[in-house]
Amino acid sequence: MTTEFDFYGETFQRNPGATFARMISECPIHHSAEHGWYSVFRYEDIARILKDNQNFSARFGPGPAYAQPGSGAGLVSADPPLHGKQKRAIVSAFNATTIAAMEGPIRGFVTTLIDRIIHKGRCDVITDIAIPIPMWVICRMLDLPYERDKAMLREWVEVLAGAVFSKGNDALATERMVKVKALMEYFRPHIENKVAMEKRGEDPGDDLIGLLAKGRVDGERISMMEMLSFAQFLLVAGSGTTTNLIGNFIKLMLAYPEQYQKLRASPGLLDQAIEEVLRYDAPVHGLFRTNNEEIQLGPYVVPKESKICLMWGSANRDPGLFENPETFDITRDLVDLRQNVSFGQGMHKCLGAPLARLECKVFAEEFLRRIPEFEADGPQVRFPYATLNGLDNLPIRFPVSNN
Repeated sequence: MTTEFDFYGETFQRNPGATFARMISECPIHHSAEHGWYSVFRYEDIARILKDNQNFSARFGPGPAYAQPGSGAGLVSADPPLHGKQKRAIVSAFNATTIAAMEGPIRGFVTTLIDRIIHKGRCDVITDIAIPIPMWVICRMLDLPYERDKAMLREWVEVLAGAVFSKGNDALATERMVKVKALMEYFRPHIENKVAMEKRGEDPGDDLIGLLAKGRVDGERISMMEMLSFAQFLLVAGSGTTTNLIGNFIKLMLAYPEQYQKLRASPGLLDQAIEEVLRYDAPVHGLFRTNNEEIQLGPYVVPKESKICLMWGSANRDPGLFENPETFDITRDLVDLRQNVSFGQGMHKCLGAPLARLECKVFAEEFLRRIPEFEADGPQVRFPYATLNGLDNLPIRFPVSNN
């Protein structure tokens, strides 16, 4: 009897952890007759595929639908050697020194957000905090006007997430493509200005678009289409997953109050707490690869260029890697916790992972210092896209404070 797994089904969306445990035990490699793709659930298999760039490709995009190679979302859809060349163009924006220098500005922005809600006694963690923090950071990194464009950019992030992670044939596909083109036109004059500055011999700056304007691949300037794809990718990757991380952090503190009390009693556990949130509730359930040739995967002979979903969230729950994986425990060893694959592994490991961790840490330090007591204030609403693991709404209430 075949073990059933529906990526879009209510059973999985309602309780992914239980599904992961069942699939790891009963069916670590699954083929969907309905959708045609394969799903991989065990850490060992996922880690092997993530590190095997010869046999597995990202060029058809990270979602279930096939993207046109070369038109995808920046680094996440590039294979070597192009991936390495593109990455070198922007890597300086994500080095340890650059990220450390952002801590003060991020803390200042978080303080402003908390100032806006602390006298109200309630807020929606997602809309009031978890969305604004990474959106402000990525606008700063892309040299975009946050206050003017934040609502429009957030709408585009949701549209792009839907475009990447949908099945590609739903009723909203055409509408999404119209909005994706609108986003490209939003970025175009900004990029053209940076490129023109570079051609005149002026420094276009060290924001991400400026770095792309100065970047070269095999001695050639990065094309306009590549820069537009980069900008779209950075907007989504730099905001959506971090929003999920921050929201999942508070969600789990509410769900496991005894763990939250441990954190309050021992603030030095914060790094472990963030890593345990990443392990237990990965911001992204998984992303897709395609195989370059026909392969054997578990019991299946997988045809060339099939879609294969690597279930990162499941790898993080593998009992072969973590003891008692279904237990949320912020006192786990930090070195062990950092084996989680929530930001990928190998060549495609997320370049912005240290920045996402910093954003969550600064948020947690300031929020828990000023609003140490809080409780749920209504139902939590899940994010509507199957691959992404986060909330659309997380209402809480707390004692009114002048703190």
